[in-house]
Amino acid sequence: MKLDHIAIIMDGNRRWATSNNLPSYEGHKKGAENLWDIINNIQEFKLKFLTLFVFSTENWKRSKREISFLINLLNQFLDQTISKINENSLRIRFIGDLSAFEKKIKDKIEIIQNNSQSNSGIVITLALNYGGRLDIISAINKIIIHNKNFKPISEKEFKKYTLNKDLPDPDLLIRTGGEMRLSNFLLWDLAYTELMFVPQMWPDFDKLILENCILEYSKRTRKYGGDN
Repeated sequence: MKLDHIAIIMDGNRRWATSNNLPSYEGHKKGAENLWDIINNIQEFKLKFLTLFVFSTENWKRSKREISFLINLLNQFLDQTISKINENSLRIRFIGDLSAFEKKIKDKIEIIQNNSQSNSGIVITLALNYGGRLDIISAINKIIIHNKNFKPISEKEFKKYTLNKDLPDPDLLIRTGGEMRLSNFLLWDLAYTELMFVPQMWPDFDKLILENCILEYSKRTRKYGGDN
């Protein structure tokens, strides 16, 4: 089957740290390092789109100390991204409620998006302060504003108001860490996506596991609710 778009829920950083007798922040640090490894490796598979769940709307419920560390890691990742975006002609975009972040982060996000928008390589979407329900509610609110006559709209029309309106739906979702749930990620977009839940924690997710997921995907048949 054709594979253009992979989405990944990067789960298991804290459990990886616990299993290695390390503090949780070491798990997040290792996970951030692995993020660039996967971005570099995934380009070998000639994908057009990669969407990554980086920070959810629910992550704010964690301890202030952990949130502070995650924000510092995000700042470091954005600095790395600014220096790397043109190495492989990556196009980087962000989705989510970015207004919640400090100005320094928002400025870096703007630089990254502006500097990479004309690049021709893989389109990488980073979901920050993102929630699938928030995405749907936001789309409905936009429709109410633009559709004042309250005429019925189609799925295709609704898609135009979502945060991923310019991207095709993911062909494959991979969730690391063994949990078998979507955790409020891309709820509209994943309607017919093939789902894979792998036991490895995100810091241990590597090129070989990615290859195996892609191989498994190639053996499946997508029916979209039909017989074929």
